[in-house]
Amino acid sequence: MNGPMRFLVSYAVALSMLVTAQAQEGAAGAPGNGDATSQAAAKNPLVNGNKLYEKGDYAGAADQYRLSARTDKFQINRAFAWFNLGNCHVQTKAYNKAIVAYRRSLEEAPTFTRTWMMLGEVYTSLGAVGDAFPCFRRALEIDGPNVRAYQMLGELSLKAGDIAEALQNFEAALKLEPNQPDIYLAMAEANARIRDYPTAEKVMEEALLSIPLPPADMYFYLGQLYELGENDRKAVRSYEEGLLIDPKRTEYYMRISAIHERNGDDFLSLLTLEQAVKAGIKKPEIRLKRGTLFFGQKRYDRALEEFKAAYDLGSIQGRSGIENVAAVYYNSGNVKKAKEVLATLSQ
Repeated sequence: MNGPMRFLVSYAVALSMLVTAQAQEGAAGAPGNGDATSQAAAKNPLVNGNKLYEKGDYAGAADQYRLSARTDKFQINRAFAWFNLGNCHVQTKAYNKAIVAYRRSLEEAPTFTRTWMMLGEVYTSLGAVGDAFPCFRRALEIDGPNVRAYQMLGELSLKAGDIAEALQNFEAALKLEPNQPDIYLAMAEANARIRDYPTAEKVMEEALLSIPLPPADMYFYLGQLYELGENDRKAVRSYEEGLLIDPKRTEYYMRISAIHERNGDDFLSLLTLEQAVKAGIKKPEIRLKRGTLFFGQKRYDRALEEFKAAYDLGSIQGRSGIENVAAVYYNSGNVKKAKEVLATLSQ
């Protein structure tokens, strides 16, 4: 069995989050006071671009940033303009254009750390691991320790299969900010990749003790680790802790149910699935599984009820379940009941 999967925001979404309010201002205009400064600012395309960017008009902002990059006499402003143009391209998912803009920004200001960071993020989103690595390393060389840079170097090392390097970077990130759930999850995954499940479990257990309000996904991930380590009791407890925080996660009701069923306790399996229904989850797989369990217990009326609910929720397997119940009645000689059951398919 492969290691458990973490629950991370996609890089495309993460990039949009990173640049949502990230327009760099630069100089507003020539030094001065009063109306002269205000008038200069009003004519400054970098300032105008920032205003449009804040309004979400990325196309309009991009036009202003291009103008600023071509005409501004201040080198730092040109660097800001190219950087902001790159952010506009990220917002519109034009990542190749963003790379060009960020590279132009670095030509104007080679030590602009935020540009190196965003360039690394874009390369990462495109799966260009080899291009992303030096960007984050350069950011560390310029500004020193940086949580995000260490985290991303860890993620990239993990993608490249260098577990030792990944763990080293994750540990460096946690020294700076010890309450980052994503980093603990990444460290646990690194250990799970080499099937060191006890260490992965220890990482997550320590995280849950140290983080004030851990997210549900941390409990769910730890539960998966316990399952891989064949500790069903701890796995169930961890999944249940996660469901207390996020009670709409269908997969984990199903996982708990499967563990109980595997251990021969259909009653607890059914009870778990009933809790899912009470939590307002309307997924056919929940009702279908309950129907299958009732069918196995020869509780055909209850099985029919659950199969019908699954069928009403769009499950073809629910229809098969209803037909199986009808077949049981037919084979037992109760033709009338079998017809009544099949009649529910046309209701």
